[in-house]
Amino acid sequence: LVEGNTCAHRLFLFAMSAERTTSFSSRGKSSFADTDYFILSNDVKFLRTLFLQALRSETADASERKKNKELKDNLEGIQSIPPEVRDLFKVSLLYEAEPTDKNFKAMHQRVLQMNAEEMKMSARLFLEMLQHANLVERNHRVRRWRDYKRGDKSIQSSSSQTLLDCFKDLLEKGMDKNQIRDALVSQNTELVFTAHPTQAARRSILTKQATLSRLLEKHDCSALLTPTQKNELLNQIQAALVGIWETNPVRRHKPTPEDEARYGLSVVEQSIWEAVPEHYHAVDYALKQIGCAPLPIDCCLLTFASWMGGDRDGNPFVTAKLTRRITYLSQWRAANLYWTEVGTLLWDLSIAGLPNTAILEEINRIAGEKNQGRGASSTPLKKSNSLNAMNFDFYRPQLETEEFYRQVLTYIRDRLAATVRRAAALSSDLPPPEDVGVKPYGKTEELVKDLLRVYKSLHECGDGILAEGRLKDLLVRVHTFGLSLNRLDIRQESNRHTDAIDAITSHLGLGSYRTWNEDTKIQWLTNELHSKRPLIPLRFPCSPEVQEVIDVFKMIAETGSEPFGAYVISMTTAASDVLAVRLLQKEAGIEQHLRVVPLFETKLDLENAPKCMELLFKNSWYRSNLSSPPQVPNVGWVPHQEVMLGYSDSAKDAGRLASVWSLHKAQEALVELSKQHSIKLNLFHGRGGSVGRGGGPQYLATLSQPAGSVQGWMRVTVQGEVIDHYFGLSSIASHTMERYTTSVLKATLTPPPPPSEGFREIMTRLSENSCDKYRNIVYEDAEFVEYFRAATPDFELKGLNLGSRPAKRKQGGIESLRAIPWMFAWTQTRLQLPVWLGVGTALTSEIDAGNLPLLQQMYKEWPFFRSTVELLEMVLAKTSKGIADYYESLLVPEDLQGISTKVWAELDATIEAIHKVTGRDEFMGGDENRNSRLAISSRVPLVDPINVLQANALLRMRHDEDHPEMPALRDAFAITVQGVAAGMGGLVSFQGEWARFEAARPGQLARILG
Repeated sequence: LVEGNTCAHRLFLFAMSAERTTSFSSRGKSSFADTDYFILSNDVKFLRTLFLQALRSETADASERKKNKELKDNLEGIQSIPPEVRDLFKVSLLYEAEPTDKNFKAMHQRVLQMNAEEMKMSARLFLEMLQHANLVERNHRVRRWRDYKRGDKSIQSSSSQTLLDCFKDLLEKGMDKNQIRDALVSQNTELVFTAHPTQAARRSILTKQATLSRLLEKHDCSALLTPTQKNELLNQIQAALVGIWETNPVRRHKPTPEDEARYGLSVVEQSIWEAVPEHYHAVDYALKQIGCAPLPIDCCLLTFASWMGGDRDGNPFVTAKLTRRITYLSQWRAANLYWTEVGTLLWDLSIAGLPNTAILEEINRIAGEKNQGRGASSTPLKKSNSLNAMNFDFYRPQLETEEFYRQVLTYIRDRLAATVRRAAALSSDLPPPEDVGVKPYGKTEELVKDLLRVYKSLHECGDGILAEGRLKDLLVRVHTFGLSLNRLDIRQESNRHTDAIDAITSHLGLGSYRTWNEDTKIQWLTNELHSKRPLIPLRFPCSPEVQEVIDVFKMIAETGSEPFGAYVISMTTAASDVLAVRLLQKEAGIEQHLRVVPLFETKLDLENAPKCMELLFKNSWYRSNLSSPPQVPNVGWVPHQEVMLGYSDSAKDAGRLASVWSLHKAQEALVELSKQHSIKLNLFHGRGGSVGRGGGPQYLATLSQPAGSVQGWMRVTVQGEVIDHYFGLSSIASHTMERYTTSVLKATLTPPPPPSEGFREIMTRLSENSCDKYRNIVYEDAEFVEYFRAATPDFELKGLNLGSRPAKRKQGGIESLRAIPWMFAWTQTRLQLPVWLGVGTALTSEIDAGNLPLLQQMYKEWPFFRSTVELLEMVLAKTSKGIADYYESLLVPEDLQGISTKVWAELDATIEAIHKVTGRDEFMGGDENRNSRLAISSRVPLVDPINVLQANALLRMRHDEDHPEMPALRDAFAITVQGVAAGMGGLVSFQGEWARFEAARPGQLARILG
């Protein structure tokens, strides 16, 4: 492995592991006897060995290093790791080989004997090794994806859905090749990055992990390196591993909204920037393979937006002043990237031939500016602006006489430099610098126009091959990112707008807006929208909260609409909520209004969504002022209504099964309503990272949407905790983009047929029965809140510096808790209760009524029901009854453990019913889930010890809040939170090798532990 992890070497390892294959296969129903398993496991050992060797080198002298190299993947010889930690690691290795009750008890006993610092060190060690497994698996996914695209026929997983696969599948279904291209030309998927209040990993560590991943990719090709280069590469890998190890994973300060926004921008700069043109190359190549022309230059398959710095719902730290800074920070970073690319183009386009007339006219116009004293400045750019003057080696007079493209590009580069200087100043709340000859770019279309002029000239003058290189990639980026990289959405809760309007009407003597009925509100708002007189007085006395709402709209008017995307209204309940925002935009003087997007979140709001939207569609003023055009005109745009659907809150409110059915019905009703009113509908899916919040495989989710809900356009959130997973590397980002593009294309051209009435009736009963059971336990049992806070680390999580937003919108019980920390707390204990609670009761009721054959038919024929069941399977496969019972035995008082009897019974019923519906005795069966099952080989043995450490840390923290070891205990707990989050992000267990411990029931664990 040290000499190079080449394909041939990995196959050699596979061949040498035949004996292990036989023994492993004989122990469980599922076999990992394939090349993938051995490649993955040996890669994990390779990385672990390098890591431990690096740690030994810190403490061992030169005479001991040769001896220490033989120690490989154990902790011997590492003086910085205490003996107690080494003992726990040894026991965990035994547990990895034989996950028995005896070995689990041994881990428990070792942890009992540790002090807080030793627990902290142990948690850190297991976290590092778990992260190694995650990095190796991510690298392996990229490797498999590339092997598949190179034609490796041994990779048959359905997850390997490339663009060419998709096009061929559509052609086989009767689509014409021109239909495929036309659909792509008008297609747009916008990915909206959001901050995450339970994002556990520090950005400092994520950046180092990205570097390590790139080194692992390079190591896959180490057969092409010289011995010196190989040695240097290994040294770089070890340096990266030690750099991560020496970085404190615990945040000492809560991240600010600006910190979160900077992270979102860094992802674009470091990976997505490179991945976007690669994705368009892949699309054009696949189109060429089926006989189609490439996409037009102004096609926008993918665009990006962000809530980081714009989402003020429940976050008092996101102010108008901060949002303004974030918009200019985004412009600064974007202009800097474009400046660098144009600088490179100056070297590429050293063409001496004559350009077309448009270029010559532009050169004359630029010369006219210079003659008027407003030409490009020769003042060198300062390093403080992140720009360095480029020292050209070519002969300047030659540029002025015959290199026409360079003259135009130099002007473009000077304007971008001015844009950088202006945005950098404004992002720091400083006055913008005076113009030094050229004006900064104010709109994206200005930059597009300047670059497109060069692009067209090259084609017209016979140099099209030069236009199709770096210049086209730059144009694709400008259309994708605009002048802001991520266009910023504004989100605010509907009640805050109601408070603002109420303050205005009360001040004007019109009465209390809040007390008016809905018809009165709509009529008054419509009249004011028609009115040409101002409504809000210049000196309007109001509360600070109302003033902040008004200041946000003033900030948008002053900044301009260019950097912004949508204005999202959370907790929308009525049509007046939307009209109120349109009125506040009008009163602030916003010239090009932001499109207003109602967000329907709870089960009741989802059911009322069609009625709300119908009132808006029937409003003549609203219909004639529907939505603003995009910042960059692109193919296929038409005015449309955007509606956002909330997955997290509806699931917390009613349980997962009731939530997904409410969402499905709401989409069907909204699609039908938009058809009746001839209004294009664009649905914005507010999905979280976990299944409990609408997460899971996006490809599967898109293909299971109701017919007509994906019409070539889709918006979806990408939560903070999965941004790195899907976009942390350019190679991973390319893969992700391909999946979004193909899934939206297939959902548009081949939507699923509507379910039969019989299917709908059963799904309605399942939804109602599961919701009743869920709410009976979560909301109606008086002791459940206390049980939840005892059995999970809910309270302790609030003390960690995970995100800028508070965990609660207001004081109260479960109903006031945000959906994200609610799900995150259950994930830490591996129970994941919100996802499956109520499902067992609902399915068992239908099975007992003799409807099992119909349920099985639904699973086979209805994509929506199949995806719902398979996501439940995935969650149940991750659920650990043994670990959840371990937490309960240590943390829950006896008088509250009666609730767990209901919980365990429901879990057993759910597992049994899911097995009956799928007809399988194990979760995630079949070749299509092979990659998911592979994850267990490297994750389970590392996550279980982390859970043991976390449960014991919680026990000690709750026992004595003034304990002298409390700071170390808090650190140990914070590290275990990261460990469990990292493990559960990709962990998929199954019934088989680990089934013996997972089968433990309440009471049995207490006997195991003595």
